[in-house]
Amino acid sequence: MKLTKISLAFLAVSAGMTSMPTYAEKSQGFEFHGYFRAGVLLNANDDFKRSQFPGSKERLGRLGIESDNHFELALQKNFENDKGQQVRIKTRAGADNSQNATNQLGANADATNSEIGMIETYVEFDGYTETGTVWAGKRFYGKDNYIFMTDFFYTDMSGTGVGVEGIELGGNKWDFAYIASDDSGDTEFFGGNDNNNVMNAVHIGVDLGGVELHAMGKHLPDNIVEEDGVANEYATSGYDLSAIVHSESVYGLSDKGFTKYIGQAGKGLGSGQLLGGTLTTYNTYAPGSNVTGSKITGTACGTSCVKAVESGDMSMRALVWGGYFFDNGVSVFHSMQGQYNDKENGSTDSWASAMVRPTFPISSNLDFVTEAGYQYNREQDASGSKSNSYDYKLTVGPKLKVDTGFGPTPEIRFLATYLDGDQRDESDIIVGVQADMWW
Repeated sequence: MKLTKISLAFLAVSAGMTSMPTYAEKSQGFEFHGYFRAGVLLNANDDFKRSQFPGSKERLGRLGIESDNHFELALQKNFENDKGQQVRIKTRAGADNSQNATNQLGANADATNSEIGMIETYVEFDGYTETGTVWAGKRFYGKDNYIFMTDFFYTDMSGTGVGVEGIELGGNKWDFAYIASDDSGDTEFFGGNDNNNVMNAVHIGVDLGGVELHAMGKHLPDNIVEEDGVANEYATSGYDLSAIVHSESVYGLSDKGFTKYIGQAGKGLGSGQLLGGTLTTYNTYAPGSNVTGSKITGTACGTSCVKAVESGDMSMRALVWGGYFFDNGVSVFHSMQGQYNDKENGSTDSWASAMVRPTFPISSNLDFVTEAGYQYNREQDASGSKSNSYDYKLTVGPKLKVDTGFGPTPEIRFLATYLDGDQRDESDIIVGVQADMWW
């Protein structure tokens, strides 16, 4: 971003102002956070050319098939006034993958290969209410419900809005929020065309101590989606419900790990890829609809496809994931998940998958990592005609790591993957390298 001389002059004058001595004296300083992954995958069947999205990482597991790169840089300014009230101003810049695919697959080091945009700009207040945190602005919301082995956010309610988190009512902590979202890629219609109206969502969540319950109602006036030059009208309302159970044991058999059980259901604008979510780039491409035969899959026309659901469409999703830790340092993470979609037009589709990631420590700075995954897809059209497909993969490789001592552990991975399934002409071997870091 370039600054004009007037902007620079304004910043210079602002920096010298001291009209807020209370906050200046009690400033908590800056925080700098971020995440990036950068790598390249090559496939043997194509003479080791770039492998572009070789499989569904959210179902098979991300190691060895995660060809998309990403980065985020977050800067946060903290204040505290003489009443003990705290203010956090949060901003986050990140790769503009929805507009520029070169962020995801490009391998050169030019700046033109790293388009960036603002992802979060919001503020939080502590002490404004007796309990909880008040917030407003554009932010990630609900993305802490996440399976890190698959990069699967089973709730992503991000957008622009206002809310309060962690407010204590009746002995439990509650979240309340209003969130607006729209088709971020459809800038042509930001002026008010019905093809890109704002979807309004209201979220209520409660933490019952080990059990989370979430409910979201949604309204999208004049939900028009253009398909093959024809303007079609879809659902204008919907809802979804999510329940998350946190267990500090592995299926009740051992306390050397943890398990999370998730159940979700939705109708109308809460079905398909909008189950547990708003209109976001992630939900556009995340699992939700089968991608093998349906016309509307969430990938053909961007975010517009996600909202192309009928009022009578219904979806259900179940997930179980967790980890087990042996005394010798070996860890085994796993995830099982599936979704069933029942369409108003009489068709159905579903998918189910399972993955496991055993990791074997070689030394304090070297692990040998393995990951296996399998997915099954099934569809039935309104006439009763059925189709199905499957994929599976196995990934192995060494992982170099250095513990920072503060939580983050940067990793460098060398990966080899065997990938096969009935939708492929032949099996394939994918090799690559990836750096991954959060802080």
